[in-house]
Amino acid sequence: MKEDTMKQFLMKHNLALFSLVATCVLIYTLANWQVMPFTQRMLGLFVFGITLHLWEEGRFPGGFTEMIAEKLNFKADDIHFGQIITSCYVVFIVFVPLFFPHVLFLAIAPMLLGLLEPVAHLLAIRMSSTRYYSPGLVTAVVVLMPISLYTLHHIATHMETHFSTWLMAFLYMLVGLLIAQRLVISASGMKYSEFLKNVRRRLFAK
Repeated sequence: MKEDTMKQFLMKHNLALFSLVATCVLIYTLANWQVMPFTQRMLGLFVFGITLHLWEEGRFPGGFTEMIAEKLNFKADDIHFGQIITSCYVVFIVFVPLFFPHVLFLAIAPMLLGLLEPVAHLLAIRMSSTRYYSPGLVTAVVVLMPISLYTLHHIATHMETHFSTWLMAFLYMLVGLLIAQRLVISASGMKYSEFLKNVRRRLFAK
C-alpha cells in the first residue's frame, strides 16, 4: 500500500519535484558562478531552462502531450507516465553531464537538444489547431535556443573538439530521445512504426 501511495505521489507531482531540484541547481550555479567550469555553468542554466520548458508543455498553458496524442491517434491515458519518462530523459541528458562538465560530448549533447526543441515545436504547429503555436514553443525559442547557441559557439571557438566529440554528443542525445519516445508510444498500445507513419502523414498533409 505504501509503495503504491509513493508511486502515485511521484507520478502526480514529478514535475513539481523536478522543479524543486532545478531551482536548487540554479541557486547553486549562480552562487558558485565564478569558480565553476564554463560548461557546468551553462548546464546549470539549461537545467532550469528545460524545467520552464516542461511547465509550458505540460501545465502553462499545457496540452502538448494531449495535442500530439489526438493528432497522431494514440492514447495518452496517463499523461503522468509520459512526464516521468520525460523527466528520466532530462536526468540522462542534463544531470549526468552536470556532474562531468569536462567530458565535452556530454556537455554538448543537451545543447543539441536545445537546438532541436524549437524545430520540433515548429513542426508540431502543423499538427496544432491554432497553426501558430504549440505548447513549449516560447521557452524553446526564447530560453533553450539562446543558451544552446551561446554554449556551442563558445565550445567550438575556445575548446579543442574533434568530429568524434560532436558525433558522440549527437548519438547520446538522439538515442536517449528515441528510447524515451518509444517507451511512451509502446505504453499507449500503438506500434512505433505506426506512430512514425502517422507523423509523416500529418506533417505532409495538405
